Amino acid sequence: MHNTRFKKTRLAQAIGGAVLCTTLSLPSALLPLTAHAQQQSQQQFQQQFQQQFQQQFQQQFQQQFQQPAQQPAQQSAQHFEVPAGDLGNALSHFAADSGVVIYFDASLTQGKQTRGLSGDYNVEGGLRALLSGSGLALVKEADGSYRLEERPGDVALSTVHVEAEWQRSVTTEDSDSFTTARTTIGLSEQAIRDIPQSVSVLTREKLDDQNLTNLKEAMEQATGISMMSYGPNQYQLRSRGYDIDSLMLDGNRVTAPYGALANTGLYDTALYDRIEVMRGPTGILMGSGEPSGTVNLARKRARRDFGFDMSLSAGSWDTYRSTVDVTGPLNESGSLRGRIVGVYADQESFVDKVYAEDAIGYGTLEYDFTPDTTLSVGVARQTGNSRPHSGLPVASDGNLFDVDRSSYLGSSWDRTHENATRYFADLEHYLDNGGIFSLKANYIDLYRMNVTSSEGTLVLDEDSGDMLTRNNSWSNTTKSESLEASLTTPFHLFDAEHATTVGASYNKYESHTPYAYGEGDYFNQHSFQNIYSPRELPEPDEYSLYPGYVNADLKQESLYGQVNWTIMPRLNLVTGGRLDWYDITSDLAEGDWGSLRSGDGRKFSPYYGLVYEATPNMNLYASVSKIFQPQTEIESSGEIIEPRTGEQIEVGIKGGSSDGEFNWHLAVFNIEDQNRAYTDSENSAFSIPLGETRSRGFEAEISGSPLPRLDISAGYAYTDTEYRRDDSMEGLSLSPDTPRHNFNLWTRYRFSDDVNQGWRIGAGVNAVSRIYAEDGTNRWEQGGYTLLSAQLGYRFNENFDVSFKGNNLTDEKYYSTVRANTRHNYYGDPRNFSFTMNYNY
Repeated sequence: MHNTRFKKTRLAQAIGGAVLCTTLSLPSALLPLTAHAQQQSQQQFQQQFQQQFQQQFQQQFQQQFQQPAQQPAQQSAQHFEVPAGDLGNALSHFAADSGVVIYFDASLTQGKQTRGLSGDYNVEGGLRALLSGSGLALVKEADGSYRLEERPGDVALSTVHVEAEWQRSVTTEDSDSFTTARTTIGLSEQAIRDIPQSVSVLTREKLDDQNLTNLKEAMEQATGISMMSYGPNQYQLRSRGYDIDSLMLDGNRVTAPYGALANTGLYDTALYDRIEVMRGPTGILMGSGEPSGTVNLARKRARRDFGFDMSLSAGSWDTYRSTVDVTGPLNESGSLRGRIVGVYADQESFVDKVYAEDAIGYGTLEYDFTPDTTLSVGVARQTGNSRPHSGLPVASDGNLFDVDRSSYLGSSWDRTHENATRYFADLEHYLDNGGIFSLKANYIDLYRMNVTSSEGTLVLDEDSGDMLTRNNSWSNTTKSESLEASLTTPFHLFDAEHATTVGASYNKYESHTPYAYGEGDYFNQHSFQNIYSPRELPEPDEYSLYPGYVNADLKQESLYGQVNWTIMPRLNLVTGGRLDWYDITSDLAEGDWGSLRSGDGRKFSPYYGLVYEATPNMNLYASVSKIFQPQTEIESSGEIIEPRTGEQIEVGIKGGSSDGEFNWHLAVFNIEDQNRAYTDSENSAFSIPLGETRSRGFEAEISGSPLPRLDISAGYAYTDTEYRRDDSMEGLSLSPDTPRHNFNLWTRYRFSDDVNQGWRIGAGVNAVSRIYAEDGTNRWEQGGYTLLSAQLGYRFNENFDVSFKGNNLTDEKYYSTVRANTRHNYYGDPRNFSFTMNYNY
């Protein structure tokens, strides 16, 4: 075979990049492979080569392409965007961008597909990622070129098999898509279709297009996630009827203070590339927790190319927001690079006197010690001031008050101050076989103080609206630290490709919340208020009544492992488990009363999954996942009750288009949560571990571009929960404020084929069935409702874009949260509008 060598020059760039070569029927001819030529017969291709290529470019190639392939192109990483689809086309695209030569017989790639690339790769890493699951081996020649050959003794593996390269190919920034094929929410980066559990990803494009600026807004658009509000700066996420009690920041666990997720600037979406959601028990990821799922916020990384983005927005109720995002190389080679993000937000509210002001900064540096070893460090800092809102009470007959949505029972001296700081460091080393070693460290320090004149209310007369309010002052300090090391690597066994992940982690969480009440203007800590005509209440001189505190400490050390076994060419078995050593302490006190409880132990959480590739574009799966939750309740014997255990069985189908532009997912699940502590009927001072709950349901989701210029994201969840065994709650709903039916839709249509210019329109629907709460005597509920939204946008060029969006266009009046009879019942947002300008280059 005649070995003509090529290197990337100005001539190569002029004809579309480096030339990819493939061996055809003529043993002495080396022919250039292009996307068009691949569709021709060998005879036609040979004729084109002889008539055009040799005649026009032979002399120029002889003069300019006689040098060996250059090593730097193979060693340094660069950004690639290679679409999923035909493997031969993808290799042609990759060769043109990288400037390398690849030799192979065309029959080797015929009929084979690849998931494509999106991210920073060196040449070998990129090629391995493209070839993963193809059954082809990569051989490096002495001159720096590459040759493909069929792996000895191996059969052609389908794309359901384990990926052999875990480079950062999951970045959604600049993808211009509502969908993505890969995620990092598992133990390693992997294809979403290959995970036997429900996973959703809100891409950077979706967050920007819907103007979703914080985690609360983003989760309102996520499949199967419901929201319980505790005021403008605090809320609780729920999935499949259970509270989501922990988040992940770049895979690092963050436990939420006393079960609620403070809406701090750490969760502002300007800092993140994507938000990933896994529903159902995540014991193998988190160790302890509720059988609900988790949310991973994947931060924006420093880029090798310069980028600048600035956004300004204004909206209803004097809402203003500005963001600046700058990234790029800090040395000539790009081995050192950085990124800074700044956000300032100032907004009033449809509720009288309520406001929020936040300033957020984020900075990160990345350095490549070698082409395969990268260290990333950074810090995020937020400070904010706001006026808290405790919501509205319920009438004594159980009816929700039909008052103006602007009603506020607090006073102008009510206040909240908060600040949050996160420090992080990630070290990644890519192995020669395509595996990755990762070391992550994370530290978070949160502080929040809150003073309110209406922490809770007791209705005296619903006709007159008279009620008693209770003032309160509290502060919370939370510290969370984590350290994790993991190794993910492919391995060859029994003529098949497999992959394994092993790791160890350490998590520590400390929360301290002191509180007290102040003297009221009538008696004790209470004051009179009127819901129909709220008045300004006097502020106490000091808060010293009934002082108390709530402390919580959790330490968890873990070992985990998972293996993706290739059982058959289209069948994968996933087995894994996590062993946790935990130590938990709960310390409560108020006045002369106090309670100190602690527990420790060891727990193993297994995981099993099966994935079958029914077609190249559709996988069937089934899984059994478990999780545990330590408890501090005590039996009459004096022993701490053993942890609760949650187990889920899930069966589903994941599929999509062959080009990866459109994906869909169907799943059914059944969760049983056992060993729940509840009060012993024979001795109310103690508990017994016999409680059991169940949640079951169905979920469906679509995302991506089913037609040219049309993008869609939609999800539906049916959730049914009940207490299966509990003396006082049996037969009742475990989570009555979780809607049984939950549907969300957002769609966008562009009028131009050019994504960098032209008009676009968007429309959205959010619909939920009824929700309710009860106190044993009364039940109060909000009936089902539907919210409509729409958007009109125009992009002037690739740099400048404007959009105008309206929410709740029919001005539906509804309670978005119904919770307690004394507080935490909140109206949803009335009709509102926003205007956004964005400039980037």
